[in-house]
Amino acid sequence: MNHPIDIKSALIGLCLGVTAMLALGASSPTSGPVGRYQIAGTATHGLVIDTATGKVWSKVLEIYFTDEKEFFDPKAGEKK
Repeated sequence: MNHPIDIKSALIGLCLGVTAMLALGASSPTSGPVGRYQIAGTATHGLVIDTATGKVWSKVLEIYFTDEKEFFDPKAGEKK
């Protein structure tokens, strides 16, 4: 079963497909720059960097340790 391809129909289909892809790409809204804000940190220090302006926000995180034995006991309504 040999079906010859009609060149005219193939070109029209290709042109319609390309036009549809261009229309979809042109109509999709764009958001702000991707990757503008970068986040980094350690266990006790956090940073947020705005790569467009170079502004940096920094926060030192406080970690509290407890030596109270009751801290790890079951709380009201909890089962151990």
